[in-house]
Amino acid sequence: MQERFPTPAAIALVAFGGATALVIAATGSLLLAIPAGVLALAVALLALRDRVGTTDPGRRRFLAALGAVGLALVAGGAGLGRGLHRLLAPDPRPALDEMARQLGAEHLELIRRAYHPERSGDLQLVVTPFSSSNYAPESLSLVPNDPRSSHAVVWMYAERVPIAVYAPGIVVPGDSTERVTLADLAPTTAALMGFDGFSSHDGRLLPGIQPPIKPPRVIVTFVIDGGGWNVLSTWPDAWPNMKRIFRGGATYRDAIVGSFPAVTASSHATIGTGAFPRTHGITGHNVRHDGRPEKAWGIPGQADPSFLLVPTLADAWTEATKDRAWAGEIGYQVWHMGMLGHGGRPLGELPVGTYWAEDAGGGWKPHNPDLYRMPHEWPGIERLAELEADFPPLPASPFDPDGKKAKCCFPPVIRYQGDLIEAAFDSEPIGEGDATSLLYVNYKAPDYAGHVYNMAEPHTELALGAVDEQLGRVAALLEERYGSGSFALIVCADHGQCPPIDASGGVRIDPIQLDLDLKAEFGRGIVTLVESVVPSEIYLSKQGLFDAGVSMEEIAAFLAQYRYGDNVGPYVRDDVIVEDRLGHRQFAAVLPTSFLAELADADLSTYGEGIYTEGAVDPGLPEITW
Repeated sequence: MQERFPTPAAIALVAFGGATALVIAATGSLLLAIPAGVLALAVALLALRDRVGTTDPGRRRFLAALGAVGLALVAGGAGLGRGLHRLLAPDPRPALDEMARQLGAEHLELIRRAYHPERSGDLQLVVTPFSSSNYAPESLSLVPNDPRSSHAVVWMYAERVPIAVYAPGIVVPGDSTERVTLADLAPTTAALMGFDGFSSHDGRLLPGIQPPIKPPRVIVTFVIDGGGWNVLSTWPDAWPNMKRIFRGGATYRDAIVGSFPAVTASSHATIGTGAFPRTHGITGHNVRHDGRPEKAWGIPGQADPSFLLVPTLADAWTEATKDRAWAGEIGYQVWHMGMLGHGGRPLGELPVGTYWAEDAGGGWKPHNPDLYRMPHEWPGIERLAELEADFPPLPASPFDPDGKKAKCCFPPVIRYQGDLIEAAFDSEPIGEGDATSLLYVNYKAPDYAGHVYNMAEPHTELALGAVDEQLGRVAALLEERYGSGSFALIVCADHGQCPPIDASGGVRIDPIQLDLDLKAEFGRGIVTLVESVVPSEIYLSKQGLFDAGVSMEEIAAFLAQYRYGDNVGPYVRDDVIVEDRLGHRQFAAVLPTSFLAELADADLSTYGEGIYTEGAVDPGLPEITW
């Protein structure tokens, strides 16, 4: 004979499903809490069915009612568990406000200029001064006093860059100490061309520049990658040609990159568009594209200019002139394409757009053969072999690049790029016709040398000196072929570099251990929380945040207290660990994009000067030595 309905016990048993959901939602995965609660409920209902039977319609209705109650308890338990988790979690806002106050208004402005709601990583990582974010292979191979570094920072030692406009007969030489940025280069170039139809978004005409009566035939923008003022000041005798241009041109000593982080991809897009990353969309070397983080511009050799969200000056100029203006870019990496953009169809052809094909064994190639081309003539790879044969070998270093990057830092490839530029002038209609030609040039070697050997090592001096020789070569070519009043040469750097980390008091940030620590602290869910950790950003999964019941603000507050000692992985050699810095903060600030969105229209002056304003963090304006 079946038992009568055990109503109180039955309800208690069914409530077990809700309790299961509550506990799991409060301590772990919301997505797991509901199916786990349903499973517990199903087990309870099966047990009750066996006990009370289902032959009687009343009993079937009783079980159905219990099932409905149980499902409601599961849903309510999951919601209550998530609510308890949120209620018991500490408020992250005070930590965010304190980090912002310590940064101060100027640094916050640089970070705000780079925030793009669809492109930026969810957490912006502002490392402490003179600290450096490793790439994973560096963390696995660190040695004492390791020179390798990155410059994805907000500090003025990396922000301060030279800018000079050398245009005899057009621009009056002078020295300016007014604050300017790389965003000012595009509108200044447009003014020199007499192009009134260009919208620069964030840039303005450089002080002292007057639009000429007759536009120049050609304007060359020459970028020394990693050639910021802290590098130039370290090697004051390595750049005599640049000094000559500073003496003969309009020089701007209080020029900065203008946005965070001070990295190549963002800076070159700013040079090309006259906009900051918040507008042009290249927020770093990595961006969120089609919903997932990936390298800006796509795959080298198949580069995609549609990553850029606004037209470059070259795009606007070729369109305005109905492709009568020649435009091109000769650089070393895909990041430099941001100066040119799409480039139109100048004079009915694809624009010149080149890079050094490291992954294909070397040699100059077009960024994407469907969209860009090589100059009509250029020296073959055998020319590089000739230059290498004439170059004396350097003493071996354990940090010498090999494989695809073996040639990156040394004079032969720098000179070979100079041959490519001269061949372009010889074989292309640059400066012909009635519309100003635009050529953008980047020399990568000083930056590469700084990453590999550090800016304080003679390899950087060697690379800087070789690039300066090619700058002199370009200046001489313009002077001889076009003459006074017919050309402009704009010289700048895209960022400075990180001084030796150990000697400067910094620490290294290991992305491997950081990823593991975040997953250990917050990875309660069944969905991956951390998508990617890169030098200046962390990309988080929205589904992972929802599943774990964690906010990006909570993670930011956790990282505010993250120390160097927390970040030392078990694979790091004991003699590499700097014992007296184990308590050193890794990050000056970790700012979630939700916080930056609040700052979009805020008055940042209320944050004051911050605490990072003295000493070598900001070396100040360079002295005139030319």
